[in-house]
Amino acid sequence: MSRHIATLLSPAWGHALPYLHLAIRLLRTDPSLVITIVQHNVVVPKMKRELEGCKYDARRLSILGVGSANAEFTPAIMEQATKELVGGWLEILAGLMATDASTKWPRPRTVHMDFLGGGFVFQPTKKLLGLSVKVVMFTSSGVTTMPDVLDTYNFPRVVRKISEDEAKREGRTQQKIIVDVITAWNGSDKLDGRVLHIPGIPDIYDYEHIARGAGDPDGVASVIYSAAEMSAGVDAFIALGSAALEPGSISPVRDFYRARGQVVFAVGPQMHDSYFDDSCGGSGGPLPCPRNAKLSNEKLKRFLEDKFQKHGPRSVLYISFGSLFFPRATPEHVNAMVDVLLQLDEELPFVFVLAGKLASLPEDIVNRIHNSGRGLVCDFWVEQQAVLQSGCVGWVLTHGGYKCGRHFLYHDPRTHLSRFSSITESLTQGIPLIVWPIGAEQAVNAVLLSTGPAPVAIELFQIRAGAQLGPSLRSDAPRNITGTLADATAEFRKTFADLKSAKGRALVRNALSVRKLWRQERAVRDSDPARELLRLVEY
Repeated sequence: MSRHIATLLSPAWGHALPYLHLAIRLLRTDPSLVITIVQHNVVVPKMKRELEGCKYDARRLSILGVGSANAEFTPAIMEQATKELVGGWLEILAGLMATDASTKWPRPRTVHMDFLGGGFVFQPTKKLLGLSVKVVMFTSSGVTTMPDVLDTYNFPRVVRKISEDEAKREGRTQQKIIVDVITAWNGSDKLDGRVLHIPGIPDIYDYEHIARGAGDPDGVASVIYSAAEMSAGVDAFIALGSAALEPGSISPVRDFYRARGQVVFAVGPQMHDSYFDDSCGGSGGPLPCPRNAKLSNEKLKRFLEDKFQKHGPRSVLYISFGSLFFPRATPEHVNAMVDVLLQLDEELPFVFVLAGKLASLPEDIVNRIHNSGRGLVCDFWVEQQAVLQSGCVGWVLTHGGYKCGRHFLYHDPRTHLSRFSSITESLTQGIPLIVWPIGAEQAVNAVLLSTGPAPVAIELFQIRAGAQLGPSLRSDAPRNITGTLADATAEFRKTFADLKSAKGRALVRNALSVRKLWRQERAVRDSDPARELLRLVEY
């Protein structure tokens, strides 16, 4: 065994799951490779259950758990889990780096560190590793947003300049300055309407940059700031992007980091092999549920079967915002969307998944949906993969996060209802999107998905709130973005009508094209992502 990768992985399931499948593909790429993953014990059992349905050499993958295994699954657990994880990581890494002839595996030659939480322990890790071991940041996102989140605006330098200038400091603590800089996300500590140039997408105003449907993004400020500090010191980056979805981003982003002496590995979407198995469905057909993700809820199964019989394949709208990014700042917009769906002259059947404690609908709205026969509200466990591969779903309405739960999302089988990114899962099945950005980098993802020569999504504009309101540079945006209930309602009506128009049919064709390209990339041994995996193994 000649190569050993040691990995610090965040307890956020939307990070753990894609990396786990990346690790499996790396093991397949190099039979001499071994991988050690250090993870918090709240997630280790779920990772091991995921591995039960995977084909890999278990002798070459070790998952080491640290921290309390009995902690209750809540958003608050993330802070405690991260502290326990980084402490346990340093202890385990020291053991892996020890030169002991009795150890079964060689010392790690490369270390992978999750950007979510890795920044908190990056410097001690570098000190422990020395100069001979390379450190690679795992971003668990696409390529387009990577420099935008980590490096373009140089958050540490901006914070330092403001902190050192008493007039600019304005009596704020450093933590408050960090929050203000991350909230502005434009290279300063205030929004001022400047135009932002992000490779791969059309220009946008700075206030369009961050969605505010879940409130201001101050809750993730410390994580983003520490990740930005870490980004300056790593040797390379792993992103889940590929040319099939981000054709205009990969080259300029690589050039950006190459100029800093850093390498970017664009490995493409990482998920279970069954997502790419046409025998599991996705091309139309009455519920050919995949072998490893059958629908367990009879109510949902009957609803989909009924709508398939009445309306045909790809006729259902699937709505899911995930667990913490529900549009809680604008619940009236959610209610308006439901009203429109219930009043459409031509029925658009829908499944509305409520994932997590922050996702909820008023009881009277739920009753109206169920009494109408047009929709089903799911406040129970939903096997999202099975639903999307059933052949029944034609569109997915999502917040636009590249993975299941950005930043502080947790995974609890009792509350968290999707397995992975709605974007990735949907496009793997050729299902186009309606994007309702709510927070984090979702607004940038929405631009990426809904523009360019082959868009795969419709972006909603009149659901914007707070500082994001104002004119847009986008040619496809409304002239006045007000966020009023009347304008949001009108946009919902137009959007749902567009699904069956020439515009909607073009988006379906484009989504099916991405599906085809991703399958080709997965199957062909010399595809760009396959070559990236080999480069990553050898790095």
